[in-house]
Amino acid sequence: MKKTLLILSIITLILAGCKKFDEIEASKVEIEEEKIEKGWDYIKINVEYDYPVELEAVSLYLSEKEDMSGAETHECNVEGKKFSVEVEGLKAGKDYYYCYEYYNEYEKVKGEKQNINTISKPVVITKEVSSVNTISATLNGSVTNNDAINKVSEMGFCWDTKQNPTIEGNHYNNGGMSGTGTSDFSYNLTSLQDNVTYYVRAYANTNYGIVYGEEKSFSTVEITLPIVTTKEVTNIGTSTATCGGNVTSEGNGIIISRGVCWSTSPNPTINDNKTTDGSGIGLYSSNLSNLSDNTTYYVRAYATNEKGTSYGEEKSFTTVEIVLPTVTTNTVTNIKATTATCGGNVTSDGNSTVTARGVCWSTSPNPTINDNKTTDGSGTGSYTSNLTNLSDNTTYYVRAYATNEKGTSYGEEKSFTTLERTFENGYEYVDLGLSVKWATCNVGASKAEDYGDYFAWGETSVKETYDEDNCLTYELSYSELQAQGYIDSEGNLTSSHDASTANWGGDWRMPTYDELKELSNNCTWTWTTQNGVNGYNVEGPNGNSIFLPAAGFRNGSSLCNAGSSGYYWSSTPGGYYFDLLAYYLIFGSGDHYMLNHGRCSGLSVRPVVE
Repeated sequence: MKKTLLILSIITLILAGCKKFDEIEASKVEIEEEKIEKGWDYIKINVEYDYPVELEAVSLYLSEKEDMSGAETHECNVEGKKFSVEVEGLKAGKDYYYCYEYYNEYEKVKGEKQNINTISKPVVITKEVSSVNTISATLNGSVTNNDAINKVSEMGFCWDTKQNPTIEGNHYNNGGMSGTGTSDFSYNLTSLQDNVTYYVRAYANTNYGIVYGEEKSFSTVEITLPIVTTKEVTNIGTSTATCGGNVTSEGNGIIISRGVCWSTSPNPTINDNKTTDGSGIGLYSSNLSNLSDNTTYYVRAYATNEKGTSYGEEKSFTTVEIVLPTVTTNTVTNIKATTATCGGNVTSDGNSTVTARGVCWSTSPNPTINDNKTTDGSGTGSYTSNLTNLSDNTTYYVRAYATNEKGTSYGEEKSFTTLERTFENGYEYVDLGLSVKWATCNVGASKAEDYGDYFAWGETSVKETYDEDNCLTYELSYSELQAQGYIDSEGNLTSSHDASTANWGGDWRMPTYDELKELSNNCTWTWTTQNGVNGYNVEGPNGNSIFLPAAGFRNGSSLCNAGSSGYYWSSTPGGYYFDLLAYYLIFGSGDHYMLNHGRCSGLSVRPVVE
């Protein structure tokens, strides 16, 4: 019995000694490492401690008050010499107080009180939306970051036609911000729909999450059809007219097209004929074209914006009727064997452009443009026509004509009879009413416009070169010319040394000095172009005429001044003071007169006959 009591006393003593040991050690738990992770609404704590044995449990006491009143208890997860705890649902940017309570087998011991705080959230403000119109608006916002731990990687706006928009939908990243402080920002939002309500929130994206500002809403302006009026129709012609309009309202949109539209039926639209006359509001003018004459048209101004097309009031007008032109026939003049001059005067174009005019002729009355005709320009007014390739000694009927869009009209009919052609030894001549008759072309030519051949004075053959070395009369004096039979007793070339007589035969000869001077002084000279060749039309006192081409002259092997000047030999050598020269006729576009010239150059020859 005594032995049993002794054993119980020893066990009791041992147990009492262990309890004392545990109480002492539990109060001496030492924190070797405390790692704290915190956010806006949570803290995470991982602790390593030093203690002879593993604790049974650890609790975290957390309070918003320094005296720890109202503290919440959170059980820690204990594993070996470590424990951890995570607390959520806290307030952002809030100071908290905490301590640990350690459990061993016998009692609880609290550690010392400590301070901790959560991270404060950025302050995101969605400001009022400004500059709202039909398709755009300016979003405004700001972000204030007071906690350097927050890293604001982006800030901007998100929007939608539904409430509570997020960055999962439409959004704009305005960039991030470094450090703390306040950043104001804005964004011009475009490509919106008119008359629609939008919701917008500013946001800030940080390494701890996204913060949205208060939601704002705005409604875009409604686009309506433009307002346009139609101007009066003016400048009405046969195929054209002038109209226009005035866009007085864009309908809160943008005028992308404006003009007028027209049709021969009422209420024309842009699907009919139309003009396009710029964009925007204001007055504009429109030119209507390709209309039909004597036709009633209906016209309306139009203006188009994003909403559609609107029209001004309707106007109507009737285009001018096109009639045939009015033309008179001139008197026929300069009647020759194969040519004559006529013309006309277009006094009215018949409300349409005269595209062709001239004269037409035939050997039968009432000639038309299907017979022989000239084409002498266009438009109204007087004009001259040259009739060619006529037959001599023939009666012709001639009428002026004018053609416009409507057709061709004719002037009164005139008639004339061409002269009978006269020939000497197969070559034609013209009586100009002078002392001799004049050939119609140069020696070596087949028609009046041809330049023909060139001769040194007193020579009858064409040469390759014309110079002093091969000139037969270059150094012959007047008396030597007579002695060698070059000139006759009257001082003119003899027939054997006359280029006209030698080449044409018959009674043809070169004109004398006096005969060329008579042609120069007693005729009317008109510089002209005949069949593309420059020269003079020389009209005699009786109204008949010849054409002298500006054939130039030959010097050496070169043709000089062709097209600008003419040089024609007489058969008369120079006088006493011009012993080694010969007389010739020279002309340019401004004058004509007689001169002396060296005999070696090659000049033109125009024959005459008695």
